[in-house]
Formats: sequence, structure tokens, C-alpha cells
Amino acid sequence: MTVYEALTVALIIVLAAATVVALYVGLMNWVGAAHVVRCSSCHHLTMASARQPQQSCPHCRHPVLTHPLYALHHPRDARQVRVVGDSLRY
Repeated sequence: MTVYEALTVALIIVLAAATVVALYVGLMNWVGAAHVVRCSSCHHLTMASARQPQQSCPHCRHPVLTHPLYALHHPRDARQVRVVGDSLRY
């Protein structure tokens, strides 16, 4: 039972930290210090200091870190992680 209590407390701490980070990102966006924009090449959301779309994002630059399960199943093409076509209109 002690393990469950410890895991519950750890989960509460992680959720509280994520909430505080989200609040600070929102405040930074509000004052103009950081903006949530879309990547030009893959259309994923990313943070930027300007309101212009970024040329690349961590998803584009480091696909193995953002999609490790795909990289495990496709070891030869670890740097060419497929991005599904995005039907959103910008």
C-alpha cells in the first residue's frame, strides 16, 4: 500500500509541475516573450521567440528522440521518420 501512496504523490507532483510550466508558457506568450507557432516543414507546434513559423523544430532535427518506437522498428532509416500528411490549412 505504501508503494501506491508514493506513486500517487509522485503523480500529483508531476501534474502540478506540468501545470506550473503550462502557466508560465502562457504568461510568456501573453507578454510576447515566447510564441507557440507551427513548424514550416512538418506543421508540429513549437516554441519561438517571434511569431513567424520556424524552419525546423525538434521533431524535424531529432526524429529518433521524438519517435523512439518507430526508430526501433526501422533501424536503417532512423533519421527519416515519416510525418503523416497534415490536412490542416494554414
